[in-house]
Amino acid sequence: MLKISQYRHYLSAYHVANIILCSSFVFLRTFRPFCNVLFPKNNPELPVCNLSWGETNILLFLVCVLVLKNRRRPPFRQYIVTIFNFTKAANVFLFFQADPRIMLLFSVACLVVLVLFPEPAYTGPHNLTYFEGNTLEEELDTNPKTTLLVEFYANWSTECLAFAGIFAQLSVDYHHSRLNFGKVDAGRHPEVAKMFGVETSALCKQMPTVILFQNGKEVLRKPGKNSNGQTVNYNFTKENLIRDFDLNNLYEATKSKAQKRAEKEEEEQKKTR
Repeated sequence: MLKISQYRHYLSAYHVANIILCSSFVFLRTFRPFCNVLFPKNNPELPVCNLSWGETNILLFLVCVLVLKNRRRPPFRQYIVTIFNFTKAANVFLFFQADPRIMLLFSVACLVVLVLFPEPAYTGPHNLTYFEGNTLEEELDTNPKTTLLVEFYANWSTECLAFAGIFAQLSVDYHHSRLNFGKVDAGRHPEVAKMFGVETSALCKQMPTVILFQNGKEVLRKPGKNSNGQTVNYNFTKENLIRDFDLNNLYEATKSKAQKRAEKEEEEQKKTR
């Protein structure tokens, strides 16, 4: 079940505008008077207000591509973004076949929506520390006993936007004094990302990158690299993060240490009284 905040997210201007763009070709192609005006009947054998055989095949091919693209069951927000992007690309091709002038207008409309209505960022509850400059390095040096899970992200990455809510929820569910969650804006601070071996190029497929630090050292990161040094694709779902970073056991182990430390500090305070 979707929460109220999620309903508001999917009713944003970004989603409404993209739904209109994605459905524009089928709507204009099949409903009068738009179909009569925009798609004149040049060939008597072709229907005016119905999809042609070729157009139907293109839409069926689009469905197949979306199924293959999302076979790994990505986060729902990323799934929606993928549908928008591929459907708009198919519409560009369909409009071009019908009339290049309409295709040009549609492309301009897509650019306007991209600039004026970007995908809304996650604004829900979280328990995150945002690191800038050398603050992450200082945190690792000054608090080595604190386990730290850090996400390197970029605002231009649709995968990062889709993952933001998942990582925020994990920070609420698993955070305590010995297990902290943080984020680094690699787009604004590429030098910090480079320091920790995270590439910020759109072609490197390393956005987002999640790194687990223990005792001030990196012990695990996703996505990882294969033997050839190539980045291995990773599906950033909540279930995958919990499993691969063993968050349930990590939470219990670090919580136990935090409790022991608290008990020790309490005993020391009693002695000094």
